Amino acid sequence: MALPKAFCDRMKAYLGEDADAFFQSLEKEPKRSFRVSSPFLGKEEISSLLGDALKGEIPFGTSSYYFDFDGIGNHFLHHAGAIYVQEPAAMAPVFALGEEKAQRILDLCASPGGKSLQAADTLLKEDGFIVSNEPSFPRRKVLMQNIERLGEKRALVTGFDARELPEEFSSSFDLIICDVPCSGEGMMRKNEGAAEDWSEGKVKELSEIQKDILESAAKAVCPGGRILYSTCTWSKEENEENIASFLEKHPDFFLVMPDEKVFRQGKEGFLPKTLRFYPHIFNGEGQFLAILRKEGEKNFPPEKKKKKEKAKKSDPREATVLAFLSENLEKMPEGEIYFRGEDVYLLPKTPFSKEIFASPGVLLGQVQKGRLIPHHRFFRAFSYEMKNRVTLSFFDERVEAYLRGEEIALDGKGYAALFAEKIPLGGVKASGGRGKNLYPKGLRKV
Repeated sequence: MALPKAFCDRMKAYLGEDADAFFQSLEKEPKRSFRVSSPFLGKEEISSLLGDALKGEIPFGTSSYYFDFDGIGNHFLHHAGAIYVQEPAAMAPVFALGEEKAQRILDLCASPGGKSLQAADTLLKEDGFIVSNEPSFPRRKVLMQNIERLGEKRALVTGFDARELPEEFSSSFDLIICDVPCSGEGMMRKNEGAAEDWSEGKVKELSEIQKDILESAAKAVCPGGRILYSTCTWSKEENEENIASFLEKHPDFFLVMPDEKVFRQGKEGFLPKTLRFYPHIFNGEGQFLAILRKEGEKNFPPEKKKKKEKAKKSDPREATVLAFLSENLEKMPEGEIYFRGEDVYLLPKTPFSKEIFASPGVLLGQVQKGRLIPHHRFFRAFSYEMKNRVTLSFFDERVEAYLRGEEIALDGKGYAALFAEKIPLGGVKASGGRGKNLYPKGLRKV
């Protein structure tokens, strides 16, 4: 691998006698891993489904594994959102937060969604919500697809520039995730383009952007809340120097130690309580993390009283939506029915205006000719609450047939959630011994 001389000189200065081992590690194959997102998928099931492709557990991860399996993205577990493929060291920042739960999470630079969904799975309170932000439309689309695939019903998506925080977000979150855009030094082994694009000028330019994003995080976090700052690079300018500068400017924040299981796998940064990951020390790529806490007791600003509005006529489509939910779900879900154009969403309760969201909650579907045509995200979010559930074994040939978009043999009548064991796949509409396939065309296996 051809590495820029200035980068090599930097790393030699950082690592000293460890530099040779570091550069040798960059010549080795990157490690691949995934995180299990389903609470119903244990090690025994994973082992039976992947066999020798499973290469051991990640030492600090909850239900996370190394693997060696080409085409993992086409495996039914991936289609079902039961696993999320994520670089090993990239899991470390969220796991480093320990077990302290959060009520409101804001991920300022969320796409493709790995840290957002990991935080939702492991740290978000059941009655809380997470706002995942991504200003780029193509990247935001990928983010929303991953939220849909994993069936996360408490996620909302925004699209603002992370350096320009919406005023209504001030002091409104108890956990902010800042996985900021960076020079990507830690990805050079995985992506040769990262080495080609690297320059000291780019490092300096990005460090200024990162500082601005940290300022947004400082405004958004409530007293007693935390900011998780992470990069996939090693430059001090983008890491410790940014944190030191932030702490000097914000004396009401302080660094806290990462979780001990995570801390043991990395190397303490050039600033105490910060953490670095190097490929010659840990089986993964490069990563830096720091956890900041704001002083004070945890609390959110009181909700502003809304001005009384003239009574609006109820949307006649709402009755159709409520009837559909009542007919198909075991109990009515909490949230507000919200129409945006032809789409209808179930919006979690938040203190924010609906207009701020690019994706305001779970997309239920569209009302057409007096009936609700359910969206795939409805089935992914509410599979476990469906009255009609059809369960197949992992090895039933109908699982693969369904993911290919084929009709399958199925008893019953009406909408149903299709499962492989306890893993939801999506929706079907049963009639006459057949199941009409509702798995979206763009997601189907070929």
